[in-house]
Amino acid sequence: MSGKVELKRPLLTVSGYIIDAEDPELRTLELAQRYFERRVGQPGATEEEICTTLIWLAGARVWLHNAKGAMHTVAHLRARSRGRFKDIEALASLLEILLHLEMREIRQGMAKLEVLQIEVDDARTQARLQACAVQLKGRFLSAQGQIAEALECFEAAAQALKVGAAQLEDLAITAEIYNDQAHAFQREGKMDDSLKLYVQAETVCRHIVFPLGLARSLRGRGTLYSDRKEFTEAIKYFKEAVDIYQRHDSPHGILRCGILLGRAYYGIHDLREALFYFEEARLQCGKGRYPNDEAEVNARIGDIMLSEGQYEKAAEYYEQDLQLSQVHGDERSQSHAFRNTGRIQRLLGNFPRAEQCLLMSGQLLTKLGDQQGMVATLQQMVQCYLEQNKTTQARSSLNHLKDRSDRLGRNHEKAVCKLFEGIVLRHEGLSEKALPLIKDSLQRLSQEPGFFTVLAQMELAQASFEMRQKDEAVAKFLEAIQMARQLKHHDIEKRALDLLSKVDRAEWAKALRSSTGPTAERNTTKAILSLVCCELRNTGWLWSQELERVTAMLDGYYEAMAQSISRQRGIVIQIVGSRVIAVFGLETSCDPVQGLRCAEICQEAFFKLQGDNQHYLNLGLACSIATGHCIHGLMGATDHKGYRIVGEPWEYIDRLLDQAVSGEIWVCQDTHRGIRHLENAFTPRDVPDRGGEGKLVAYTATSSRQVARKPAKARA
Repeated sequence: MSGKVELKRPLLTVSGYIIDAEDPELRTLELAQRYFERRVGQPGATEEEICTTLIWLAGARVWLHNAKGAMHTVAHLRARSRGRFKDIEALASLLEILLHLEMREIRQGMAKLEVLQIEVDDARTQARLQACAVQLKGRFLSAQGQIAEALECFEAAAQALKVGAAQLEDLAITAEIYNDQAHAFQREGKMDDSLKLYVQAETVCRHIVFPLGLARSLRGRGTLYSDRKEFTEAIKYFKEAVDIYQRHDSPHGILRCGILLGRAYYGIHDLREALFYFEEARLQCGKGRYPNDEAEVNARIGDIMLSEGQYEKAAEYYEQDLQLSQVHGDERSQSHAFRNTGRIQRLLGNFPRAEQCLLMSGQLLTKLGDQQGMVATLQQMVQCYLEQNKTTQARSSLNHLKDRSDRLGRNHEKAVCKLFEGIVLRHEGLSEKALPLIKDSLQRLSQEPGFFTVLAQMELAQASFEMRQKDEAVAKFLEAIQMARQLKHHDIEKRALDLLSKVDRAEWAKALRSSTGPTAERNTTKAILSLVCCELRNTGWLWSQELERVTAMLDGYYEAMAQSISRQRGIVIQIVGSRVIAVFGLETSCDPVQGLRCAEICQEAFFKLQGDNQHYLNLGLACSIATGHCIHGLMGATDHKGYRIVGEPWEYIDRLLDQAVSGEIWVCQDTHRGIRHLENAFTPRDVPDRGGEGKLVAYTATSSRQVARKPAKARA
């Protein structure tokens, strides 16, 4: 290996120092994996050289989160080493434990770490391996919330490295220890100490050219600002980190930064930008096995769908989050998933399911001793009982909520608790007593406006109306609607409008007309879209037919395609000649599976046309699907402005269609990542270079449906 990363320094694999930006074969983790795979099979290598290469390969696979591949490589190494290369086998054990940590398999990793014995001949190597083992113990303790014990381990690991002049291995491990310490201090709320250590980690990583360690320190600094709600500053660091991860093709790094960027944009109420980054994270989930991260992405997209008032869509994402969490997640993630599902089912009016999920969330949180999580779940339970007019149960849950909020001792939770006490009193017919409580809670919640501020305004409006103070009620409803729009909480805006309509229809009409809606924020925006293109084939003979016949056949084709696209909730964005182009991802999140189903239904619809009218047998239908980043909105010359979509998918559908024959569906690589879990068979294809655009990897997808037949001339 060229540069600083050399095969004779395998200990670097534990810290993640695998990439060498100066070496074309090691610029990304994926390239490194291929390089080591080739090197293992090279003839003439000694057993020690092969085992050393296997360690590098295992390390690359660990950092790619390729669990199955990493475990296979470690098993292969041990079978070859058979106890002869102690330091290599010790590294294999550490990588195995690290893999459990990265996959959040805490119990399995801790069990293996407790029985780990490191015995090597070289004293310096022994000290480094012991330091790595203590560092891993600290990470496990930190993951379990034992921060003080974790910090002791990190300090012990740092001291264990001080047995001579610092070399590359020591600096790489030290940089990661700094990152670990910073993360632990951050969890303890010691932000200044955390920032200092992230800066130290960044300095060391820049000095030794350690890209993954540098990206981790930048990501950590971003989370510090995000925790302080300084989201603009956080976004700057997250974007710098994601640039490094993208440059070195680290799917999990891109995935984590995508989630963090989405959360930051959600924090500044830019829901479209948040959805863009969550969808980017969702695409990365297709590149590996990241069930816990995929569950979080689904929950976050569900939050956006909820904010936009798309309850059915939100329910789908929350259910996916719950399913993944129950199979792969820990009890904490399951408790959050149950609460999210309970909340959306409450809003959908499915109260038995909502109660069941919220009770499950409460049981898990009680077991974990999570006061903050329990407060959030009890807030949902109070609302769930009130919406069923179960005031006795609501009062009981409120008493538990007051107790938990007092224990937590935070002003926000106490203010929300006072709001819910006022709501319960209002439902008990005691609006006069409720009014001062709701006013007090609104005053406190207005210091940091959010969802509960709007809810307090709505409740104050309802209490005022029940006390026959109509003018004050209308004013509070209008304040609630205005603030909901500012915060882009479109679901609660709609609820406030619905309540206002029952109080004053004239004011409701004015408020409704003044709404700009969730999509009128800008002329253009970024999104991840799936484009589906259908094109008639063998049309040459058609133009010599009578005008009426040609028009009728084209109209029949256009109508069949439009109906098929509509059935899959796609949007026809363009009809050019014999091409019909549809888009998925404008109104909701992009789902390449919908694109594939749409292409299949279009093929089936054309098959039916061929059965109804024999003239269609002389025509065929080919389809292509491309997914990726796009810019869309009003664009064009001043006198020709119109809705446009610009981006790689637009170019890809054209190149894919050039290769497709009638009855085929060609998909791009990003689309394939989103649909490869389906039962359809996919055949890899190469799309030739065109005008210097480079080769394009694609796949053809077989369909279980009846597809359009090839034109008669082609079959002859």
